[in-house]
Amino acid sequence: MTSDSATPDPADPVFISYRQKDGTGVATELAWLLRTAGIPVWRDRDDLPPGDTEARLKQAIEAGISGGVLVTTPDVVNSRVVKTLEAPQLLELHRDHDVFALGIINSVKTEDDGTDYDAPDRLLEIRPGTLSGVDQQSAERDGLLALIRGLVWHRIASLRKRIEATDQTFHLSLQTRNTPQVYDRTGDELDIRLRPSDHERLPSADGLRDLKDTIGLLPDAVTRSGAHRLRVAGGAHLSVAFAVGAALPSSRIGHMDVIDQQGATWASDGEARFVTQPQVQIAAQGGDPSAITTGRPSVAVYVDLLPQRSDTAFTRYIEDHRPFLSAWRHLTSASGTLLDPADAGLIAADVAAHIRALSNDNSNAEVHLLLRCPFPLALLIGRLTNTLRVVVHEWDDSDPIDGEDYRARYVPTLRVRTSASSGVIEDVLLPDAS
Repeated sequence: MTSDSATPDPADPVFISYRQKDGTGVATELAWLLRTAGIPVWRDRDDLPPGDTEARLKQAIEAGISGGVLVTTPDVVNSRVVKTLEAPQLLELHRDHDVFALGIINSVKTEDDGTDYDAPDRLLEIRPGTLSGVDQQSAERDGLLALIRGLVWHRIASLRKRIEATDQTFHLSLQTRNTPQVYDRTGDELDIRLRPSDHERLPSADGLRDLKDTIGLLPDAVTRSGAHRLRVAGGAHLSVAFAVGAALPSSRIGHMDVIDQQGATWASDGEARFVTQPQVQIAAQGGDPSAITTGRPSVAVYVDLLPQRSDTAFTRYIEDHRPFLSAWRHLTSASGTLLDPADAGLIAADVAAHIRALSNDNSNAEVHLLLRCPFPLALLIGRLTNTLRVVVHEWDDSDPIDGEDYRARYVPTLRVRTSASSGVIEDVLLPDAS
């Protein structure tokens, strides 16, 4: 790599340089957090084809990267590849191109257990002070998140002119079911990818915790970009789609387009409201105003918008939770047919109005939300639920319940609160896989 190489594309991946012997754990956690924050990653174990390590690493760097992270661990001093190939090329790119972001994760400690900020220069055997201007953070999770915050801001600032030239539209790709690799990137401003789950139906609990810690960056990223419109494409578990929508409320950005797997556009630019021609109807409702509570009352809303009704899991939910619900409501499509993406804004507004009214009528109750709807609607409904407290559930029929048969049920997954300052996800409720 030479100094007259092409200017890096800020939408390209970030390269993680590390010593496998003692840096694999830190590099792995860093990679997942970066992907969850929306930044694609080049990492040898996940993304490099077989062959001579040195040649393949050089090929990866020359294929195009927007930044790099030097993971400094005690044994990096013994890595010829890091010291003679990766670190020099990353430093050259950082020196020659303002758009290229460079960071350091440092796990080397001083005698008093602090971070040894001189260690990167010393262990990489470069002139003392060379890395003094590079963002350097500890290898603790807070340090990883601090570094990622800086990388996201740098990426968005570098892409701002491009966004201005594309109708001021922020492009976001979201997937929770793919196995994330560098080749899965789209070139969008952010590509959010979660850890793949070992569970047949439910998302990864670790992936949800990564999302909890990084989702607070998303609304500020969109605001910093100068965008006035948002375009989301991909596919995800409905709880994640709802949370991402909640992180990008209509009060933050006015218009959202969601592109489904068939290429159809579902759009919304309004607020929660009961529409003149109702898009949903109350199929059933009930509850007990004197239900058992230990604080804030609870209500449940089942949003069942697919053509063929499926009541089994919801019926089971009501049977199990009836004593604790002040009210519950089952919403279905008013048409009873396949939904038209052109009606997405009206459908989302109508559903969100029902949810908000049920919560308001029951002393601002926490809403337990059970979704059975297309992925785009989960996003569009989420962005219209600002100020509400919502527990989002996922559908599951893969595990026996209390030794019984494999019966469908709804599993609490995320507690979402749009007004939370650190991010809309307050709690990950899904337990770790056994």
